[in-house]
This record gives sequence, structure tokens and C-alpha cells, in this order.
Amino acid sequence: MLLTEQRLEQEVLNNNKEIFSRIVQELEGADFEILIASAWFTDDELYQVVLKKASQNIRVEVIIADNQENLKLDFAALIAKGASVTKIKSGGYRMMRQKFCVIDKRIALHGSYSWSLNARKNNQESIIVTNHLETVNSLIGNFKDIQKKAIEGKDFVETPQDQQQPVSAEAKIEKHSAREHAVSEFTRVLDAMIAAEIGSFDRSMLRKQGYDRSKSNNGNPQVLTKALDTVYSVFINGIDVVEDKKRRLITKIDEQKQISTNAFVDTLNLQLHTVESDARMETLNAHQKLITLDSELEKKNKDIESIRDTKIGIHKTVIATLLEKIRAAQKEFVVPKFKWYEFIPVLLATLFLFAYIVVFYSSAGYLLLFSVADAKEAIREGQEVAHPEIFNSDALRLSMAKPGTGIFFILLFVIIPLGSAITKIFTKNRWLIAVMLIFGIGLVDTAIAYKVSASMYQTKILVGDVTEPWNFKMAFSDPDFYLVFLLGGFGLLMFKFAFQKLISIFEERNPDVETLKNNLLIKQMREDISAEESKIIVLKDEILLLENANIDLLAQKQVTEKLLESIPSKLTHLQEIKKNDLINGRKYIENISAIYKSHIENDNLPISVTSLKDRINVFLEGWNDFLFEEYANHKAIEKAKDAFDTAINWQSENIKINQIDKRIIIS
Repeated sequence: MLLTEQRLEQEVLNNNKEIFSRIVQELEGADFEILIASAWFTDDELYQVVLKKASQNIRVEVIIADNQENLKLDFAALIAKGASVTKIKSGGYRMMRQKFCVIDKRIALHGSYSWSLNARKNNQESIIVTNHLETVNSLIGNFKDIQKKAIEGKDFVETPQDQQQPVSAEAKIEKHSAREHAVSEFTRVLDAMIAAEIGSFDRSMLRKQGYDRSKSNNGNPQVLTKALDTVYSVFINGIDVVEDKKRRLITKIDEQKQISTNAFVDTLNLQLHTVESDARMETLNAHQKLITLDSELEKKNKDIESIRDTKIGIHKTVIATLLEKIRAAQKEFVVPKFKWYEFIPVLLATLFLFAYIVVFYSSAGYLLLFSVADAKEAIREGQEVAHPEIFNSDALRLSMAKPGTGIFFILLFVIIPLGSAITKIFTKNRWLIAVMLIFGIGLVDTAIAYKVSASMYQTKILVGDVTEPWNFKMAFSDPDFYLVFLLGGFGLLMFKFAFQKLISIFEERNPDVETLKNNLLIKQMREDISAEESKIIVLKDEILLLENANIDLLAQKQVTEKLLESIPSKLTHLQEIKKNDLINGRKYIENISAIYKSHIENDNLPISVTSLKDRINVFLEGWNDFLFEEYANHKAIEKAKDAFDTAINWQSENIKINQIDKRIIIS
């Protein structure tokens, strides 16, 4: 039936698939609030829809029974989304029998349908979907009243997200003990047994009676009150138990008592075995953890000892050595004694070699520049031509007697090879020194040797000693060429070594040079000390980290040792709980069995008012079937509203004035 905001919207559904689809539809359409009261809530598909709405900041409040069935869904995830979940204790079988939902304070869904898989797939259920304001408000009030009674009577477990507290293993075992579960389950089975024995009825026949009664009165709601009185009378007659039923029920109670007692004992034994097994495993794990912690502590202590005694010790030794070297280097520089025994020979050798080079290269210069011209002059004047000599002590004197700049060129012959030999004085560049040596000793000396041998050969031609003209190749077979080359080159090399040795003797006595070297060495050693100290700091930080880790390990070890010590007493405590459960559970089952037998014998069986409401709903379904068959849709809706109001008023009046049978439990 289509609903509008301007008029009453009410529909009775008795097909389980249609009921499930309608609940999902209404939940999906929620804008700000969803209130759910259902003793059993195990349908995961409905749960996922509610979880999604809670994620969309829709206010969700749920009331369910605190029983094993309702542990199938993870209500903690719903609580994490901000929802409120109230679990009614004592299994929920007396106080918690509600099955309704109110959405946005505008529409209510109530009836026999539990939010469980069993209700959706197996049972024959029905609900009423209505926007009747009084009904909606009544169910909201009922919802709040259940919450209030549960809180005031402390017969609940309320778990909003901000009130969750950790619960110990012992508390969990006590709260959900085998005794409590067995008693609750026994009570549920007995209730179901009694309801099946005395509360069953033919739904299709009752619906047909509603149809026929509506048809015979053209849907007149005024006769509905009497019709409901009839339904009520039939319901009460069904409660009255005849002797045959009494005997069957008492026999079934005795059988179920034995079954429940045996199941209870088996469950306790299984739990006791689990507790003992867990204690053994916990003990084994604690011992293993202690072994692991001791191993880690020993390893870290060895690492600390190795770092402190070995690694840091090595760096400290290096620092001590460097400090000792610095102290030695910081002592005042003392000029060493003058080594006369070394200086005099080196000086004499240097002067001799200097004189040798001057004489040799001045002679070579004279031969190269003036010897041929002097030979020609002597021949013109009829004088005897002197034989050219490689060593001519008069070369400088003869050169100075020449007009012009002859003496200047003679001195160049001496300065160029001499300067090449002592290049190291002017530069420290090794490549430049090597080039100058090659140039001075190699090229210059070779060129001078070649020109000298050529001049001496020309003189021989003038005096008639040889007649063959000079050519380039003759230099390589002329002994004078090799003699000049070797005497010049050898002299230059020897002078170079002697002069460098003379310079080094004076450098050794120069305090400025040594001080600079010393300061540089001290600076380098201080930098090395800083590097070693930085390494020590890093190692000390590593030790600190290891010591902190040891503190954590020791704390874990203490906790584990205390845990290990507490396991026997905890096991004993849990075993005592199980023994008490065994004693009390059997006693409770026996007492409950006796109570139910007494109720049966005294015709005082408790029946939920929901059973009465279920019959009224089925009767109304048949009544409405005729209305929608006989009248137009809008007319049928109006008459259905009148019928629904009449039924609500009948229930309210009879319950309010306490006219219904005392055996019917109103909760």
C-alpha cells in the first residue's frame, strides 16, 4: 500500500521476504534516527544496513538480549561508529521480548518478526507498518522505558563507545558462565516447549475468521471489539491445560532437565579443560619469553662491554698518542748545531764545480765565437795558429780584449746551463724543473758541443790538418763532440747536486720554515683528535640506546615473572568458579524445573502478551483482506485505520485496567 504524509499509512505484511525488504527499505530511508528493539538480532544483512547508516552520522540505538545468539554479530563495530547498544542481561528471556523498530519518529514496524536469520528463512511471521502517531509515540516510550528500567535495575550491559572498559578474563568467565548460559537456555527451552504445547493455533483459520467476521459486518469497526473478545477467549481457553497435557509437559520437563543438566556438565568440563590447557600454554609461553628476554639481555650487555672496553678504548689510546705528539711538537724549536764537517766539503765542491763550469763554458764560448776568426787572422799575419783547446783559461781574457759585446755572449754561455742546473731555487714545480734540466743539460749542452766540435774542425781545415768539408753527420763521429757534451753535462749535474746540498744545510737551520711545518702538523693532529672524540660520542650514544633497551627488557621480564607466578592462583580461582557453577547450576536447573512443574499443576503458566498480540494481528490481517477486496483503496485505508485504532484501544483498555488473565506477562 502506498503511504502519504497527509493520511494514516498502515500495512500488514505476513510474507517473510516482503517483511525483510520493507525493513531494509525503511532503514535506508532514515534521515536522523533509528531505534531498534529486538530480543534476537543475528541477521547480518540487516546489521550491515544499520552499520552503514551509523557511518552516515544517523543516530542509532539498539536494545537486544544479552545471549549467546547475539554474539554472532560484531556490535563493537557498530559502537565504534557512535551507536548505542544496550544488552539486557539474564538472557533477555523475561524482560526482553520486544520486536519493533521506529525510524525518524515517523514510522514504526512491529510484530512477531525477530531480526534473525531463522525468522527470515524458517518462521511464519507478520508485522504492521504504520505511521499512526499514537502508536509511534507509544513504541518510542516503550523503548525509553526499557532502557530506563534496565539502567535503574542494573540488569543490562550498556556499551556506548565512550564508556567501554577493559574486562579481565576472570570477569568474562564469571559474567558469561556456563551456569548462567545453561539456566537461560533451560528456561528458553521450557518456554518454547510450553508455548508449543498450549499456545499453538491455526493462523490461516484465524485469518479466515477475521475475513468472515469483517465480511459479515461490512468491515464495521464497532463489532470488532466483540470479535477481539472472542479471539481473547479462545486464547485463554488454550492456556487452560487439561490433565493429559499436564502429564506430557511434566514428562517433557523432566526429560529436558536431564538433557540440560548433562549438557551443562559437559560444557563445564569442556571449559575447565580449556582453562587448564590455556594455563599450561600461558606457562609455556611465559617460560619461553623469559628465555628469550635473558638471551637478549646477555647479548646487549656483551655489546655494551665490547663498545666500552674495546672500541672506546682504542679511540682513547689514539687520542693519548696524538696528545703526546702535540706536546712534543709544541716544544720550542732549537737550531741544530752547524755541521762544519759537512758544510766545508760541500762548499769547496760547489766552488770548484762553479769554477769548472765557468772555465769550461767560457772556453766553449770562445771556441764557438772567436777561434776560427783568430786562426784566420794568424794565417794572414804569418803567425803560427794555436791548436784549439776545450779548456782555455785565457778564454775570458781573450774575449774581453775583443771589441763589441763578445764578453756578454761568453757570459751567456756560462749563465744559461748554470741557471738550468739550479732551477729548483726559483720554483717548486717539478714539471718546470724537469723541463729546465732537459733544456739546460740536454739541448743547450748538445748544441754547444755540436758548435764547438764544428769550430774546432774548421780550425783544423785552416791549418791543413783536414781537407774534407764539415757536415752535420761528422759530429756523431767526432770525439770532440762527445767530450764537450760529457764534460759539460757531467759538470752541470754535479754542480746541481752540490748546490742543492749546500742550500739544504742552511734550510735545516731556518726556524721559520720548521715552525710552519710544526704548526701544520699540530693542526692536523688536533683535527684527528676531534674525529676520534666524535667517534667516542657516537659509541656512547649507542651504549645509551642499548641500556634503554635493557631497561625495557628488564621491565618485560618482571611482568612476565609476575604473570608466571600468578598463573597457578588464577587457574585455581577459575577452577573454583567452575566447581561453584557446577553446584549452583544443577541446583538452579532443579529449582526452575520445580517452578515450572508447579505452574503446570496449578494452571498458572506464564504466557507473553506478544502471543495475544500476534493472534490479534492475524485476525486483523483477515479483517483488512476483506476491506481491500470490497472497497476502493482510499476507502479501505480509512476503514483499516478505524479497525487498527479499535484494536489498539481494546488492547490498551484491557491491559490498563488489568482485565486480562494474570498468567499473561506484560513486558
